[in-house]
Amino acid sequence: MRFLLVVIALFAGLSSGSAALGEKRVALVIGNSAYKNAPKLPNPKNDAKAIGAALARLGFDVTPAYDLGVDGMRAALAKFEDKAAGADWALVYYAGHGMELGGRNWLIPVDAKLARASDMEDEAVALDRVLARVRPAR
Repeated sequence: MRFLLVVIALFAGLSSGSAALGEKRVALVIGNSAYKNAPKLPNPKNDAKAIGAALARLGFDVTPAYDLGVDGMRAALAKFEDKAAGADWALVYYAGHGMELGGRNWLIPVDAKLARASDMEDEAVALDRVLARVRPAR
């Protein structure tokens, strides 16, 4: 398995033009830097903070999340799904290790060991699950 640094921005319910009054914009911003079983990454946490600040200036209700383990990532995504429900814009930004395996893309939590390919389902978060969490947005 090969680890890659990935930065992923996922948009749901985006519209062109300027924001209308009362438009609900939500963002979950994840920056994973402090890996326990893979090389630590110096930039993701800092990048996530900068992106979060920029999104806040654009009127997003930003939920920051840093150095999450698998349980923390799953909980943050589940909670974000509730915030995204009915939102006009829902955005997930991720910076940290990621990988592709068997045609699926995975976000890697800081506590993942990934000793074998079959560990992926238990120790990582599939990108398609992230997309499912933002689908409730308009």
